[in-house]
Amino acid sequence: MNRLVRRLPFVLTTLRLALAPVLLWIVRDGTAGLPYVAIILAAFVSDIFDGVIARKVGVSTAGLRRYDSRTDLIFYATAAWTLWLVHPEEVRQVAPLLAVLIALELVRPAFDIAKFGKQSSYHSYSAKTFGVAVALALILLMGFGIGGIFITIAVILGIVADIEGLTMSLMLAEWTHDVKSVFHARKLRSRGSLAAENAPL
Repeated sequence: MNRLVRRLPFVLTTLRLALAPVLLWIVRDGTAGLPYVAIILAAFVSDIFDGVIARKVGVSTAGLRRYDSRTDLIFYATAAWTLWLVHPEEVRQVAPLLAVLIALELVRPAFDIAKFGKQSSYHSYSAKTFGVAVALALILLMGFGIGGIFITIAVILGIVADIEGLTMSLMLAEWTHDVKSVFHARKLRSRGSLAAENAPL
């Protein structure tokens, strides 16, 4: 039982990965509806509890957190594509902001790989807020036809989260994971500077 519980975070993250193609299957006829909402909710719940359980049972490793970040990217990129397939007019309305978000989504991992050798996995508060906003916007638009401002807010929050993530990567000297905000990154940088100053010659 203990071994099963320890594997549960990996299973929940993999479930979210497996749900991505299901979204494409649901919108194959150009509509979404409640089945789509159910998949978004299932993915959102798995995204919450994989991290909670991982920390509680002591398996919140760097590898698992990177896997979680990549899974989020694949799932929500797929969801964005389904949004374009069903409601292209809504996507066009936020096209300039969306272009900025996509550019940041490409620049951030490229910078992280160049500096640290691998992609960051901060799971910051701003990134979590972005995730909530995206899930809410998808549910309202794809499930109930309510769009407009909710999509715009989600994209803006994504831009804010990416700018903060890039700022943290600029601030930190070494790769680390689960840095909750730029203020936490500044504390980590200060500790690193103090450690370097106090290191024996």
